[in-house]
Amino acid sequence: MSGSLTDKDLRIISILKSGKKMSTREIKAILEKEGREIPYTTLSSTLEKLYRKGILRREEVRSRGRYGKKNLYYLDDLKDNSDPIAEMLENIFSSYLNAIHSNNAIAFVDKRGVLTFLYGNDKLINDKNVIGRKIEELHPRLTAKFVRKIFEELRNKRRGFFKRTVNFEGRIYEKYYYGIWSSESEFLGVLVVTRFVGEKKNLPLEVLYP
Repeated sequence: MSGSLTDKDLRIISILKSGKKMSTREIKAILEKEGREIPYTTLSSTLEKLYRKGILRREEVRSRGRYGKKNLYYLDDLKDNSDPIAEMLENIFSSYLNAIHSNNAIAFVDKRGVLTFLYGNDKLINDKNVIGRKIEELHPRLTAKFVRKIFEELRNKRRGFFKRTVNFEGRIYEKYYYGIWSSESEFLGVLVVTRFVGEKKNLPLEVLYP
């Protein structure tokens, strides 16, 4: 999938990830509920562009409207199981993922707080017990509250990035959190880079670097 997709493109793809086939008017209604006022002709052109790129599929059906037919847009099974930003990250990192130390990891948490991309242990991880879950579900209660605070501070631009050190089973890791923004200045989520530092057992559980 092309990395040149706009925030509007990504949102349309996200809407269609429900698996439902939708007309332009149905998609427009959802966007309007979110406060996005996009002219019908502009949305129609965007859907056509995504169809031509092979990102969306479409089906022509009968309609009671002016022309007697309309297009329903949808994602096929392969596209429906993917996340546009996660796929973009995979494309970006694919050329050198194997060079990353096996103890290091790269993850992306979308703006809903859902983990959509994870690379670790020398491979892309697609485990449904991890991918697609809220960050609060992937941490102990105390840590989850802290990670959510990091997430919100990056979203609100109170911090440009966040760093913390974690001692896990005697192994020391540095975790870096970066807010990711679209070209239209909309918050897309948080990129998390985890770097293995070494073996050391005398550090506290977590050391913060504001």
